[in-house]
Amino acid sequence: MPRTRKPRRKAAPADAFALATTGAELALASLRVVNARTPMIVQAVNDPARGNYAELTRMVSEKPLAFARGAHAAGPAWLAMAAESNRYLTQAWRAPTWGLAPALNSSLDAMAFWGRMMSLGMAWQSAMLAPVHATATANARRLGAKA
Repeated sequence: MPRTRKPRRKAAPADAFALATTGAELALASLRVVNARTPMIVQAVNDPARGNYAELTRMVSEKPLAFARGAHAAGPAWLAMAAESNRYLTQAWRAPTWGLAPALNSSLDAMAFWGRMMSLGMAWQSAMLAPVHATATANARRLGAKA
């Protein structure tokens, strides 16, 4: 019976470990791609007739597209951060400013707010990083690049 690959677990948007792992994978894939493409650039400079212009064009055109896709993907999470910030600030301005209980309640609300903001921040960073990560790791696989 053939062995099937277990699908990779898709990380929750606020998974800090998954975000760090994706960042590390992106760094390694980028290193591999740069190492594979640098000789192509040297070849094209030294002998323009033999340059790999398909790959040279890809080097320039894929980056803006990947970053634009990342910005598009991150938009909803960024808007969620803005909405949460507005919600919290509106609530904070309405809170009474005297006595121990309101001060304690305000402190607890602030801690909860910053926890939500960190989670939303990781969500938009994960969304923004995903298309760039996908492009870089695909290039590393396609180029058969070794670090």
